[in-house]
Amino acid sequence: MRQFNNKKILLTALVGMLISCAASAAETTDSVIVGVYGGDWEKNIRASGLEQFAKDNHLKLTVVPGADAEWFAKLRAAKGRRSPYDVVVFQPDTVQRAQAAGLLQPLDAKDIPNLNNLYKSVQSRFVYDNQTYAAAFSLGQLGLAYRSDLVKTPPKSWLDLWNPEYKGHVAISSPTYAAGLQFFAGLVHALGGELNQPAAVDKAFTKLTELSGNAVAFPDSPGAIQTLLERGDAWVVPYWDGRVFALKQQGMKVDFVYPSDGPVVGAANWVIPKGAPNLVNAYKVLNAMSAPDVQKAFSDKSLYGMTNKDVQYSDNLKKQVKVGEEAYSKLIWIDYSTATPQLADWTRRWSQALGGAK
Repeated sequence: MRQFNNKKILLTALVGMLISCAASAAETTDSVIVGVYGGDWEKNIRASGLEQFAKDNHLKLTVVPGADAEWFAKLRAAKGRRSPYDVVVFQPDTVQRAQAAGLLQPLDAKDIPNLNNLYKSVQSRFVYDNQTYAAAFSLGQLGLAYRSDLVKTPPKSWLDLWNPEYKGHVAISSPTYAAGLQFFAGLVHALGGELNQPAAVDKAFTKLTELSGNAVAFPDSPGAIQTLLERGDAWVVPYWDGRVFALKQQGMKVDFVYPSDGPVVGAANWVIPKGAPNLVNAYKVLNAMSAPDVQKAFSDKSLYGMTNKDVQYSDNLKKQVKVGEEAYSKLIWIDYSTATPQLADWTRRWSQALGGAK
């Protein structure tokens, strides 16, 4: 028995040494790999503090432009071992899927102090079994964009898309595009229901059949929406606040309304995959990206509301964008565990309701 206990003690000590060595190795790495959206998003996050943080901390920064589907596939292939990324930006649906698949590292304020300064109403959406799996960053709010020079009566509600004044000049997206699914969630909510209620979903599709006379186009990308607004083919279209205010800033005669029955959230959120090769640096980067100065810089460039409650917004943004706990607590969030399995069927029914629209 004594011999067994001695072996057990030796084994425990060896395991402890291995863990200690692994931790020491992690602490001494000088690299970090960050997955971000490409284009303006990448340019803005680099300039808002990501590159400066890496420089100040003597880190070799590798930025991997991409999108959720690609990153999620690679994390799933890694199976929580030796992830190809340390930090990645995910939309809420991908956070939900990755967490359910056991691919994300739980986040704790002891490693990431700025977690304590993020709005609770937003962060609560990423808590599963009392553990947090994402740090929310920027909040796009889907509402109604409209051509301010062509619309006499600005919309106030999702249901105003049915206003006869807009006949032939409404554009709405299919549920296969993020803005389309978010609009559908807003419509169901405006009609008094939720996506997990089949009767409420049926009611929304019935309502959509009445929109075919008003609808002129069914865009499936930001470029398509921008073109429709530029040409004046579409006068009113569900779109995100930051993108609309950016177009307005560029000189387009557009404006934006936060629907009285609730805007729908589209959030960009930082996650750390399980098996991140530079875990300690991942914590540091995520904490830096959650800091108020970095978030303010990103907000100035993107015109989106942010999640750190200490962000000091520019006067220009405060005049346009709804930010803060009061606004964020009213956001409509999509339950993707309900929506994703129904997406193919909802897309088929959406097409039928709008007369075969594609």
